Amino acid sequence: MRFEWTNIFADIDPRLQRLIQRRRRGLSTPPTASTEVGEVAAIALVNDLKAWLSMSEVREGAVLGSTTDGNIIVTARVPVSRLQSVRTCPCVVSLQASQSLQLATEDLTPQPPSLQGNGENLNLTPQPPSLQGNGENLKPLSSQERGSVTKQQGKNAIVGIIDVGCDFAHQNFRHPDGSTRILALWDQDGSSAPDSPFGYGKVYRSAEINQALQAEDPYKALGYYPGKYAHGTHVMDIAAGNGNGTQNPGMAPQADIVFVHFSTGAVEAVSINGGSAVDKSLGDTTELVEAVDFIFGMADVRPCTINISLAMHGGPHDGTALVEQSIDALVEAKPNRAVVIAAGNSYYKGIHASGKVPQKGFTDLHWDIPRGHWQYKALELWYDGADKFRLEIIPPDGEPLVSLQLGENGEIIDEDDNTVIYLSHRFCDPNNGDNMIGVFMESRLPGGIWTLRLHGVEVENGNFHAWIEREDGSQTSFIPPHDNTHTVNSIGCGRNIIMVGSYDPTKPSQPLSYFSSSGPTRDERKKPDFIAPGQNIWAAASLTQIQSYRKSGTSMSAPVVTGIIALMLSEARDRNIELDINQIRDILFQSAEKNFPKDPLEKARYGYGPIDVNVALSLIRAM
Repeated sequence: MRFEWTNIFADIDPRLQRLIQRRRRGLSTPPTASTEVGEVAAIALVNDLKAWLSMSEVREGAVLGSTTDGNIIVTARVPVSRLQSVRTCPCVVSLQASQSLQLATEDLTPQPPSLQGNGENLNLTPQPPSLQGNGENLKPLSSQERGSVTKQQGKNAIVGIIDVGCDFAHQNFRHPDGSTRILALWDQDGSSAPDSPFGYGKVYRSAEINQALQAEDPYKALGYYPGKYAHGTHVMDIAAGNGNGTQNPGMAPQADIVFVHFSTGAVEAVSINGGSAVDKSLGDTTELVEAVDFIFGMADVRPCTINISLAMHGGPHDGTALVEQSIDALVEAKPNRAVVIAAGNSYYKGIHASGKVPQKGFTDLHWDIPRGHWQYKALELWYDGADKFRLEIIPPDGEPLVSLQLGENGEIIDEDDNTVIYLSHRFCDPNNGDNMIGVFMESRLPGGIWTLRLHGVEVENGNFHAWIEREDGSQTSFIPPHDNTHTVNSIGCGRNIIMVGSYDPTKPSQPLSYFSSSGPTRDERKKPDFIAPGQNIWAAASLTQIQSYRKSGTSMSAPVVTGIIALMLSEARDRNIELDINQIRDILFQSAEKNFPKDPLEKARYGYGPIDVNVALSLIRAM
């Protein structure tokens, strides 16, 4: 293998650099639900919206809102061939490539789950999702207790779910008369039409869903199939199921529902012989923020809280990524809005490393790549903008291949002239002013311990953090000992985002779930914000009409808090009270247990603890 520098414009998102270089080597960018071949979805920060929209290269998407300094956040699709031209336009402050997301469940291996419920003899284990958190006496809410919490049970509030698999036919999402509780279902993978949101997917309204429910096969009648034991159906039930089928209601059983079936995407990787392989994943961050915009648009002035049980590892982990700024702006645009995001399940997986690089010295990071690991792999390393490092890459055979200075980029090429690693050492990210190293390893890379050696050229701070991107099924890691702090989901570090970790409610001591990711953020803010039941949770099983099954993950804990917020917003609406996101957060904070663990590592995963919904609602009644 050999290293070659590239002449790609250095002040551009490293992921976009990689796509540009791949195109130069004759490798096209595959289509997704929202893009065509050779096109990339992106989020941009612009200072002149009219100039941005006037560019012929830009296929416009959403206008998401403004930042505190007056810049505007937008989405778009841009030909890879025109990325450098678009990025150098004076109106473009920042342009970031979409990044793929995955479900935030811990039980990722598909297994036939055990089911509960047969319509006549339901033998449901008394477990979440319907829980009140008050420390030692956590228990399911009975119907009498739920009535004492709120008369409305979420009535007039909207729960938005961005996930995969919406079983609209399950009894838990239907009114007593059999009609749907779902106001709209946007299938981002559906056949697009001129009126499709942002030009892709298909939207089914409640009237269409109700008509389909009259058919013998409602899924065929609607043209939408949720899949068996769908993740999204389970999550939706925890937040807003009414228990008509399972007899175990979720947190806000009378809320209306808007569901976005998140797209399936594709990540293309170069094989060792120069061909291409496509690894399936879910959709991307651009499609995610457009989903948030769609749900809030459907809600209009009605109170609305959105659940996102999706996750990724890459990013600055300081709230400045454009996906986080987009969600922050959408939440802040109107009162009575909230977005809840799962903290992630990466606490024990060895995907984070940190350290300090000395002046004129070096620090090594060791990345363990199993032999035969054919997935595309990515690593991001962030450090202070006042520092200047030099990067060396040392493969398993011990011979250094790369010496990359700040502001340079390049690629490692194999004996068949295929790129196996793309490298970027970007100076001064436009969103936070920090420096970033991106290492993008294509499929079928030689296995073993790869070393990233960081040399201190000019050091004032010296601290760094690195994350390996998520690789479901076979996660690579740093070699032990691991630093499992700072492992929270990187799309959830925004200022207006509520992030939720998981604990196990089935144990007497209700311990933190072994998988639940740890804070803080890279800029040392507390994340996750709260914890909720997320382990061994029973909720609706799609394609069963009346049954439930068990899953674990912060995917399951986030919708508990989503449902609590729906109850809060419903209670506030009944009293003609509007709550902005700061007030919502403050009420949740005042309602949290705050019985912090003594162990600092546990404390970093605890947030402010579980939320007592009764306290939260009593605070609204007292306003």
